[in-house]
Amino acid sequence: MSSKRDLSGAAGARSHDSASNPPWAPALRPVNSRIVVLLAGALMAASGCSHHQEAPRVFGAKQTYDYLQKVGLVRVLINAGNKDRIPAMIRGEDITKLGAEGVKIGEYKHTLSALSPEGVDTDALKFTRNFEAILDSYATVCFDSAELFREIKESNARQTGPGAPLPPIRYALESAQTDTLGTVDAMLDSVGRMDTTAKPGGVFLQPIVDKVRDDREGLASAKVAHHDFSEKLKEELKERYPGLDWSAKEILP
Repeated sequence: MSSKRDLSGAAGARSHDSASNPPWAPALRPVNSRIVVLLAGALMAASGCSHHQEAPRVFGAKQTYDYLQKVGLVRVLINAGNKDRIPAMIRGEDITKLGAEGVKIGEYKHTLSALSPEGVDTDALKFTRNFEAILDSYATVCFDSAELFREIKESNARQTGPGAPLPPIRYALESAQTDTLGTVDAMLDSVGRMDTTAKPGGVFLQPIVDKVRDDREGLASAKVAHHDFSEKLKEELKERYPGLDWSAKEILP
C-alpha cells in the first residue's frame, strides 16, 4: 500500500512538472537572488558605458581652425561697424540706418548659426556663442538708440503749448574718436543733462533712456566675457593642437 501511494505521489509530481514545463524545455534550477542583483548591476553599468561611448565625438585641429577662420570674417565686419558705422549713425541720429544696421547684425548671427559644428572643438563653439551675445548687444543698441531719437523727435512734434522743445543731444569733441561704447556714453551723458521733467513730453523719454543704458552695460559685459574667454582659449588650443597659429587675428582676437 505504501509503495502504491509513493508511486502515485511521484506520478502526481511528474504530472505537475510536465504541465508547467513542456517536455522539450530544460530543467530549471533555482537561481541565487544575490547573483541576479549582481548581474543586473553589471548589465546596467555596461549599458551606461556603451551609451556614453557609443558615438564619441572626435575634434580636429583643421576643422576647428577653419571654423574659427569663418567666424573671424564676421568679426571683421562687426569690428568695422563698432569703430565707424554705428558711432557715425548715433552721432547723426540716423533712425533709418540704425534700424537697418540692427537687422544686418541679426543676419551676421544667422550666418554663424549656419556654420557646421562637425569636428569642431566644443570650446571653439562656446567662443562663437559668446560672440553671438556681443552681436545681440550691438543690435539692441542700434534699435533702442533709434527708438530714443524717434521719441525725442515725436515729443517735440507733440508740443503745442508754450515752452522750449527738448534740446539737441550734444557730443563732446573727443567722442568722435571713440567706438560704439564711447559714443553711447557721450549720448547718455548729454541726455542725462537734459531737464526732461520741465519739458512737455520729456517724461516719456525716461523708459527708453534707461533701456539704452541697460543695453550699454550688456554690451560692455559681453565684450569683457568674450575677451577673457578668448585669452584662455588661445592658450588651450595651442596645447591641444600644436603646429597651428591660434594667435592669428583672423582666428582669435
